[in-house]
Amino acid sequence: MNKNLINHEIQAAYDALRESKIVDENDGSIKKTYRGQISSFGAAITMGSLISSVAFFSADGGSEVERSKLMKAILLVLKKERGVSENKLFDYVVNHKTEQDKCKEEILNAAIALKLAMNLYKLKQ
Repeated sequence: MNKNLINHEIQAAYDALRESKIVDENDGSIKKTYRGQISSFGAAITMGSLISSVAFFSADGGSEVERSKLMKAILLVLKKERGVSENKLFDYVVNHKTEQDKCKEEILNAAIALKLAMNLYKLKQ
């Protein structure tokens, strides 16, 4: 985790939340459940593996919110801040197998920036 990098990425994360449609366009709020999901994602990466965590969160499954939007938001941050060219976060992880530690840190930093950027929006139940 790089605090300076995360601070720099908060603006990109703020924009990514809107672009990935996590922010409700009608009232400019975010469902509180998204904060829990992004926290769970970070824990899943830390405790498990990067590729399996991204694969799991890329599918919405029975979740109350669309977790895949969080993966899209992370990818948008990486595209803006790191110049990533892939269209899916899973593809980015698979294409950078040899650089897993670097990739893992970049994704965790983007996830933390997203969680912090969520504080700039009104949270709703």
